[in-house]
Amino acid sequence: MLSENYSYAERPAALILGRRGFLKVCGLCVGAAVVCGWAIGDMVARRGQIIKARQAGLYKDDKLCQAMGLTSSHQNEVVMSVYKDLGTKPVDHTMHELLHTHYYPRTMLATLEAEHV
Repeated sequence: MLSENYSYAERPAALILGRRGFLKVCGLCVGAAVVCGWAIGDMVARRGQIIKARQAGLYKDDKLCQAMGLTSSHQNEVVMSVYKDLGTKPVDHTMHELLHTHYYPRTMLATLEAEHV
């Protein structure tokens, strides 16, 4: 069995990271902060343009649907064919059960999962 003695001595901090190395690390950190700050500022500045473009698209789609006479879902031929296939009406209890989504507060999700386990 070989027995080796290891001695561990910490190097002084100046040998781990010299003055130039410290300046490089600081420069990289400042550069990363500047780039992130610029990106966030650019997104905030363009936010208004994005919202206006989305509104214009939604209004355009609404006008197109109004021109086609599709202002409500029950006027859509595809939706009406689904109702016909299922033998229901738009306000029927069956469609309410199929299409309705239930929302729960997130604090209750843990209790619901614990009950099912």
